[in-house]
Amino acid sequence: MLSALQSASTRDVEAATGIPKSNLARWANQTTKLLAFDGTTKRFNLDGAGRPEEIPNTAALEAFMRKLRNAERAVTCTHLVNYLKRYHRAWLDGYLANKNCGYQSLLKLLQRFCHRHGFTRQKPAKSKKTQADLAVIRSTFAAYYHKAFAGFSGDSIINVDET
Repeated sequence: MLSALQSASTRDVEAATGIPKSNLARWANQTTKLLAFDGTTKRFNLDGAGRPEEIPNTAALEAFMRKLRNAERAVTCTHLVNYLKRYHRAWLDGYLANKNCGYQSLLKLLQRFCHRHGFTRQKPAKSKKTQADLAVIRSTFAAYYHKAFAGFSGDSIINVDET
């Protein structure tokens, strides 16, 4: 396509291919960048495609969310708002000032962010045990009922139930 643009006018290429003139003009301006691309040719988009994130420093926010999950705590919008208050106060104040229902808009933005980054909604429960407690229960159970198999790891013990 770029070679066709170099040998013919944008109107001629538009008439021949049906590609809009604005796209052809943009490609003509980016010819050197497009020809210098040395990445994989199987990708359909160049880097930077898609809608930009509105929240500042999304990598740090995602790391904070993963840290909460690894500590077996529920990730709530309150945690995320407090994170933004602590580290991005100027952005948060500007965001809330520009919206009619600022807090509701912020909550919706954070919910969409969580969904986009693979965090699902979880309801916190008091009966939920930590991984350390579950490991102690498993080893106690193995020691009590299977003294011979207490040294095996959890992935090598198979429960066969005949029902």
